[in-house]
Amino acid sequence: MTDFRSFRASAIVLRHADWGEADRLLTLFTREQGMVRAIAKGARKVTSRKAGHLQPFTYISVQLARGRDLLIVTQVETLNAFLPLHDDLMKTSYAAYVVELLLRFSYEDEGANPSLFRLLLDTLERLEKEPDAWLPVRYYEMRFLDAVGFRPQLFECANCGREILPEDQFFSYTAGESSVRAAGKACVT
Repeated sequence: MTDFRSFRASAIVLRHADWGEADRLLTLFTREQGMVRAIAKGARKVTSRKAGHLQPFTYISVQLARGRDLLIVTQVETLNAFLPLHDDLMKTSYAAYVVELLLRFSYEDEGANPSLFRLLLDTLERLEKEPDAWLPVRYYEMRFLDAVGFRPQLFECANCGREILPEDQFFSYTAGESSVRAAGKACVT
């Protein structure tokens, strides 16, 4: 993290939770810092200027200040609210799934990961525009798993290295790899 007392960041709101009587605890994925948690003081008040900017899946520009334990949101501006994601239940569920993958495979203070940030932002933009969300989500899964080091081997046998042809392949979920069959039996080395 930067050593400045206050800094500006581009972020996507991953989730929020109520905190105290009027505050909101946010989990943000920023281009500059990676995943961070921040508190938005007074965000649950009716007169709050911040409340509308801090919904899940919203792409924001945020000014953060360092508190004792958490970052504090001092200013926020919406760059893209991704409103179609909130209007369609299927798109909302796909967006929640994409965010949940990120939350499960990342952790706070991991550091900046601009390529993962760009992938998440591009996926939310595709989900917003595409009528069928299946393909953008599958694309995200493969690119995401590759970025975090869990992409499965699909084009050559993990045991013997031979190219996998459509008629002789099977996928071992326990090993997380594709293998070929030779004479009706799985390839073993």
